[in-house]
Amino acid sequence: MKTLDKAKDVVDYIAFMVNEFASQHEISMKDSYNYLNSYGGIKFLDKHYEVEHSENPLITLDTLQRICGREGGYLTK
Repeated sequence: MKTLDKAKDVVDYIAFMVNEFASQHEISMKDSYNYLNSYGGIKFLDKHYEVEHSENPLITLDTLQRICGREGGYLTK
């Protein structure tokens, strides 16, 4: 049961960060998810959940922007 609880926590966290990223960049949640998924942000959040979920979301948003930028994704704001 712990595995399912952790999986739900990870999904909830990723959804939260997709929403925060959308708000920060004034884009839709769908566009936010597509951008993060296309440029490695979702993979990063999933892989590093244990560390990132306890980090300040603003720091994580900055990290996501840098990671996605390195993969060719560029957004302003």
